[in-house]
Amino acid sequence: MDRMMTRRIAAGALALSLLVGGGVLAGCGSSSSSSETAAQTAANPPDMPANGIEALPATEILAKSQATAKAASSVTVKGTITEGAVESSLDLVLGTNASEGTITAEGVELSVKIVDGKSYFKASSGSWATLLGSAGAEGKAAGNKIDGLVGDKWLLLSAEPGSLDDAGGVLGVTLAGFSGFFQKDFLLETLLSPEGGWTVKTAGDVNGTPVVFLEDTKGESTLAIQTVGEPYPVQAKGGRAQGSGEISFTNWNAPVNVTAPADILDISALG
Repeated sequence: MDRMMTRRIAAGALALSLLVGGGVLAGCGSSSSSSETAAQTAANPPDMPANGIEALPATEILAKSQATAKAASSVTVKGTITEGAVESSLDLVLGTNASEGTITAEGVELSVKIVDGKSYFKASSGSWATLLGSAGAEGKAAGNKIDGLVGDKWLLLSAEPGSLDDAGGVLGVTLAGFSGFFQKDFLLETLLSPEGGWTVKTAGDVNGTPVVFLEDTKGESTLAIQTVGEPYPVQAKGGRAQGSGEISFTNWNAPVNVTAPADILDISALG
């Protein structure tokens, strides 16, 4: 997979990957969500009329798909990427006003819920020191203390993070960065804005969904755009000697019901 495209595809987990060792996405996550069993607009479209998008130039296809994705109320984004020896994943349900999911890299699993303007984070046991280790000895020491204080609780990041440097220190700044990757429009813009030239490759299907494939100039990466109904992106995929990966987009416009966790600890209490 082209390195730039790999990083674009892996944007949802890039921050975590960099924190735990500088890698990018791989190994698939398995979190479940309330929208998983809902109507799968993009994944099951046998009765939808053709939209004719495959007849357009690649730049127009991409622009229309980007606009359609942005207008959607929700989407499920799942993916796997292997980059060298690094394995990571993302499994996200992104709505307009609520999101949830899991990002995993190098044995660290970070679960996130965003609801009512607040962000909640939960890391796998012993992971906070790893997550903050990129901040040096101070960050790792803080992470070790946080592991002991937080335990199995969720960390609450206030909707008004203006005093993060005072209240949450390096942890608050780090988590504020993560929450951005659970914003639907931000993540889709990142994933669907490849650099370099693209051409219309061929028509085909992805898991039964009729699509047109756009291919990069190196012939290493493809974007699959739905050719029936609305031109939603269906898949981003690539492969090269150093790594490979695949991201899927499903459950467009499905209901997203995220419930705030009960067992929480406000980040401001950590000091």
